[in-house]
Amino acid sequence: AHQRGRFAAAVRGKQEQERGGAMARGKRSSGHGGSSSGNAVSTATAAVVAVALVGSAQAGFLDNVRYAISDAFNSLVGAEQNAPPSKFQALHAEGVVVADYSQAGLPKVRMGHRVMDLVHGLHFDDILQDTPDELRPPAVVAFFDSNDNACMERYNSWRWDETAETELPPRERLFTSRYDMYSAPRRPWYKFVPELDLAKRFGVKSCPELVFVPRKCNGFTEWCEREVKDGISYMGCEDFKDQCTGFESWNGSGNMVKWIEERIEREGAPAISRFLQTYKEQGYWMQRRDHTSSDNHLRNLYLSEAFPGFTKTGFKAMPIPKAFNDWLLEFYDNNVKNRRTEFWDSESTQMSFVEVPTGFVDLDRERYLKEKYANEHLKPLVEEWSGVSPLELTSFYGMREYPNGSFLKNHVDRIDTHVLSVTMTVKKLDPEASAAHPWPLEVVQWTGDHVRYDHPEGTMILYESSKLPHGRPYRNNGGVHVGAFCHFKPVNMHGTDAKKWDAIAKAARKNQASHTQWARYRSQPSEEPENPVFSGTDYGQKTKWKHLDERDSGKTASLDFSVTFRNKSPRVLDVYWESEAGDVVHQGTLAPGSEFSVNTFQGHKFFWAEKDSAEPLPQGRMTMEKGRSDYSYKL
Repeated sequence: AHQRGRFAAAVRGKQEQERGGAMARGKRSSGHGGSSSGNAVSTATAAVVAVALVGSAQAGFLDNVRYAISDAFNSLVGAEQNAPPSKFQALHAEGVVVADYSQAGLPKVRMGHRVMDLVHGLHFDDILQDTPDELRPPAVVAFFDSNDNACMERYNSWRWDETAETELPPRERLFTSRYDMYSAPRRPWYKFVPELDLAKRFGVKSCPELVFVPRKCNGFTEWCEREVKDGISYMGCEDFKDQCTGFESWNGSGNMVKWIEERIEREGAPAISRFLQTYKEQGYWMQRRDHTSSDNHLRNLYLSEAFPGFTKTGFKAMPIPKAFNDWLLEFYDNNVKNRRTEFWDSESTQMSFVEVPTGFVDLDRERYLKEKYANEHLKPLVEEWSGVSPLELTSFYGMREYPNGSFLKNHVDRIDTHVLSVTMTVKKLDPEASAAHPWPLEVVQWTGDHVRYDHPEGTMILYESSKLPHGRPYRNNGGVHVGAFCHFKPVNMHGTDAKKWDAIAKAARKNQASHTQWARYRSQPSEEPENPVFSGTDYGQKTKWKHLDERDSGKTASLDFSVTFRNKSPRVLDVYWESEAGDVVHQGTLAPGSEFSVNTFQGHKFFWAEKDSAEPLPQGRMTMEKGRSDYSYKL
């Protein structure tokens, strides 16, 4: 009865994952067993068949039954799980063709474990970049081939997962990971260029193979320019420059743990940030940032893959309309004296703010004009280019100042509000340096190519921000870059077309969830040095971060969670978020009977308002509470 109860619980967890919810933030369905009826197995089997029916439109019925049953059993014993045996097919606009180089049925990407699953070389580079040089520990990567039985037998004899959890130092002293040489080139929908091939970069010749990576490796691989067409650089070829040197492979003889520990000792102890105070807290800080970067890569792989494309290339460059550009420059010159440091969550890894804070000149100082000009000058251009009309302005953010040393990792934006966007280069504060060291935008276009396009001061790029991975994933060396960002969504996305868009968003999230397997994080305890060495910079200072003692005492807000807003009134209503400073940001418009979801934090404030009004309705204010997910309004 206990085992039947666990099986039923695993099936319920599978059903929740298929709906895109239960597994979303590392929370696993609980299978505590207990008593169960004699019909538990037959009930569970019926549930598995029901799960299989969900995907029957995308694959054969029997394949989905086999997948769901094996996945449920694997979850009971902690075994590896495979993604669905067939791929999700996004429905693109007419004439839009998006490449897909991925393969279905590969092992799922494991999240939350002490041994991180690396999806490709860029994922590893990002993890190294996330930690400043002074704090970064060495790393170990275990290479294996999940399609080679002999290799897997030898790899399993290492007990790599268990060894990392129970015998090796914790995260702040050592990053541990694994890399499936079979799955890595078959996961991305985009081209698997040489820079992504981590096994080849490290010269891996045997299977399995263990590689020790020294602390000096920082992840800033210099990609190779393959060719240039029409001002667009196509990136990815054999002639790239790998910053990482001095890595070593274990020869398989002697004690593996001792071999690793000797090299950790040789590397020396990382410094501790005074802001983080201890190795224990620094390790947890790294762990949370690891999670963010890994989730970002899964979004680029699987969320992007399942979202529809609207245009033939995904992006378009053009000059900023003159009247609008004149206003932007005038605004900057008049308000730069009010510059402040941009505030970020410390767990976020999209930008380099932990090392290089960004400046911010707030366009909300002239909120009416910024929205007026965006709607007059930008919205018609985006509507004409995308073929999606009418559009609604959801955010006009900036101006952000990126100083030298800044980088912006490739990412996709929020699929509920940032569907079509514009990024503008407002100003380059050092034109000579900018000309010598361009800082182009990089996107992964529909052909599967990583491409870069330098858009100088006074130009902008329209792009499909919720589908097209985009960023500037290399350090800026051209002086301060001043940018602004405008985001749009279809007007009826949360109105009359809410059901259609809700289905699109759910399908995209489900695609990511179906390729993700969650695990429990277990590690050796931290050992604090008698004479700690602190870093020269207080990394993490002036960011949003809850210290461990605060987490234990519940002094500050917890991690983000999802909430749903439902309009139960007979009228169209707007939902706004209100900051601590009293600024309000429009979240969405809801037709009667419709709903949408957002991620938020404990204590954040929202309110209901009449359409096109930013005034709270009576009893329309809401304060977010963890444990509550439904916020409805009824007049």
